[in-house]
Parts: sequence; C-alpha cells; structure tokens
Amino acid sequence: MTRGDEVRLLCAVFITLLAACGGETGGAPAPLSSEDRPLEAGFEEVYRIGGIEAEGWDARGHLYIRDAAASSTRIVVLDGLGGLAAEFGRMGDGPGELRQVGHMLARPEGGVVIVDDGHRAYLLFGPDGSFERAIRFANTGASQTASAERVRAAREGGALFLTRGAAASFSGGEATVAAGDRTIYRVSLDEGEEAATAPFAEGWEARPERQATFEAADPSDMFGALGDAFAYFEPGLVFDVLPGGAVAYSDSSAYAVKIQTAVGAPVRVVGRPFHPEPVTERLRERVRTRALEALESSIEEQFASPTGDVPEALREQMGAMLEGMMAGLRDMLENASFMPEVPLVRDLRTTWAGSIWVQRWGSDPLAQIQLAGVGPEGDGAADGWIDVFAPEGGYVGTFSLEETLMPGAFGPGGLVAYVETDEFDVPTVIVKRLPEAVRLTG
Repeated sequence: MTRGDEVRLLCAVFITLLAACGGETGGAPAPLSSEDRPLEAGFEEVYRIGGIEAEGWDARGHLYIRDAAASSTRIVVLDGLGGLAAEFGRMGDGPGELRQVGHMLARPEGGVVIVDDGHRAYLLFGPDGSFERAIRFANTGASQTASAERVRAAREGGALFLTRGAAASFSGGEATVAAGDRTIYRVSLDEGEEAATAPFAEGWEARPERQATFEAADPSDMFGALGDAFAYFEPGLVFDVLPGGAVAYSDSSAYAVKIQTAVGAPVRVVGRPFHPEPVTERLRERVRTRALEALESSIEEQFASPTGDVPEALREQMGAMLEGMMAGLRDMLENASFMPEVPLVRDLRTTWAGSIWVQRWGSDPLAQIQLAGVGPEGDGAADGWIDVFAPEGGYVGTFSLEETLMPGAFGPGGLVAYVETDEFDVPTVIVKRLPEAVRLTG
C-alpha cells in the first residue's frame, strides 16, 4: 500500500464518519395511540427470488435486480410472474462494460441507467440489455471517493434526481475533503455527450458547506480543519420523485415533507402535528459516551493492524498513521456540536401513484449513533413507524416497523420489493402487492 493509498483510506473513513454522525440521525418520543390510524401489513406475496438488491420496476411491471458478487455485477430482469426476461452486465473498460457501479436505476420506459463512477458516466441500457449510449458526468474533474449519494429516476423517464455526499479528491500531492451540500440536482438524460446537471431544490443548510485542503503526505490536520463539518442530530436530506417531475423531500428536524414541482415553484408542505424533542445536556452526555464506544468498536473490528504480505516497516507506519487518526477522531467526537432538536423523519419514499411513505425514527435517540457500520445494541435502531400520505397530501394511516419495513422499491400496480437475508446471509428478493387501502390507485 502506497502513501497515496493510505491517505485515500483515511479520507474514505472520514467521509463514512461524516455520513454516520451527521446524516441519517435522530429519534422521537413514542406517539400516543390515538394519534395514529393503524394499518394492516398483510401484503400479498407475488413471488420471491435470490438476489442482492431490487432496484425498481419499469412501466410494464418488469423488476430489475442487481446481483453483485466480488468485483462483478450482473443485472437480472424479471417479468410480472418472476420469470427471467433478460440478463446482462459485464465488467470491463470498453463501451457498455461496467467498471465501478455506484447506483443502478430502472428506466420507466424499460432498461436501466448505471451510474458508473469508474467510467465517470451514466450508462443507458435498453429493455433487452443492449447498450445504448454513455453520457459523461458533468463534474469530470478530480478522482473522488464519493459522489452521488441518493439517486432516483424521474417517473416519466429522461432524467435523474440526485444528492451529493461528502467527497475527497487528490491532485499534485494534496488531498481535498468536502463535506457535501444540501442540494437536490436534476440530471437530464436527453441527447448529448455530457449530462446537463442543474439544482432543482435547495435543502435547509444547518451550517455553511466546509472544505479543507492539506498535504497528502501529512493528513493529521484533516480532523481539525473539518471537525465542525457535522453535528450530532443534524437532520438528513431524504427525497424521492413524484409523477409529473416533482420531488418530495425532508430536510429539517420537523415533521414537514416539502413538495416542489419545478425550479423556483412554491413549496407545498405535508406533515403531521408531531414536535421534535429538545436535546438536553443529559442526552448530550449519553450521545458522547455512545459515540466513543462505537469508535472503539470500529477500531477493533475494521482498523486492525494489516497482516499477510505487508512488510513489517509499512505495517508499523500504517499503524502509527491510524493511531494518530483515531486520536483526532476521539477529540472530534468529544467536542462535536449538537443540533437543538432530535429529528423526526428518517426516510421517505414515494409510490408510482404519488403516495408518500414517511419513516419516523423510534423512541431512542441513541439509535443514530453509529460509526463505520457499528450501530446500537439491541433492536433500538429498528423501532419506528411508517406514515402513509395520499397523493393530495391527506394522512392515510401508519404501519409499525415491527410489522413491515420500508420497501426497497415500489412498482406499478401496487408492487413492492423487500430484501431479506437468512442465517447464512443469503439474500432473497420478495415481491408483494399492496392492498387497495394503501395503494391509492396507480
């Protein structure tokens, strides 16, 4: 491993921590039973099949599944009964070959869009798996360790919507780390060699966007320079698309889903009369303790001294760098700031008919404290509820996460897909159909 590889590792770790500490965060007091209209989650199962991720449907009801094994990616297309309709995908550097798949999205007209970070391009494939064309990213500059964070395909096709996460770039012996922004971008997939990308909606920004540049040979000042780039309980920016080219998004601690139909158009707000709890000094102390515990666990599980064929001198060098990095992280976590309230909204998805599903965090705020994949003990992170809103914004009812999780993908005709793993971590895609009470047409 070279010095440049080590710095890339440190930057990647920091980006992971930014997302874990300040992205999807929060909790909420348990609502009174009278405030919710309970919904039954006995969805009809349509079929099930082995796979990794269900990436969505086209308008014909064909489901697109990404099956990734090691460094290979394969796309499987299933018809409405679960039969194999097409199969494609080959790794490589040539036209139509996959290099580094960041995201995959089903196109409503059929086929998929691959967000290929290796090619720095959007790769478009037809319904039968044939390669159509590549569209270069608009930001084709420096190499990045993170780019698109959440990506959704417009319901009518022809465009993507995305948010960008924290990123690192390397040039001329220097490394630059940026904390990301709070913008939802629209990416046109119309004819052209380069994607036309423009801001569509601006999410609320808790603090100015931060960026720091330092010598790649000495990244020890990275945490001091970007230490205030996140805060505990900073609300995440979550969104999904709606019919007609609109987006629905949540960007604050309040229960307020904003709907924007076009750039500069008035924003309509959908929500419920819930209020976020204040962050007290007692809660701050609990959070700091949990964050440091999670950091120590991540050191043990993910940043142990390298073994194998790594030379002893390099092993010691890397160990010293990691020790310095962890010392900086400990200081950053102990002194990080707090937002004044605990956010309510955890996630947001929409159906083909335009209904909005809003996932609320559970009753324990510590469920948000997770670093580098190390989360809370017990089932606290799985607590919560899913509120369903009709396309016009009226409240329909609430599912408990004990009965159903948020679907991984929504399709036409009330189809939804879930991914479950067995005791051997073998995934299975399970396709179900929503009942009429919550399908609300479409």
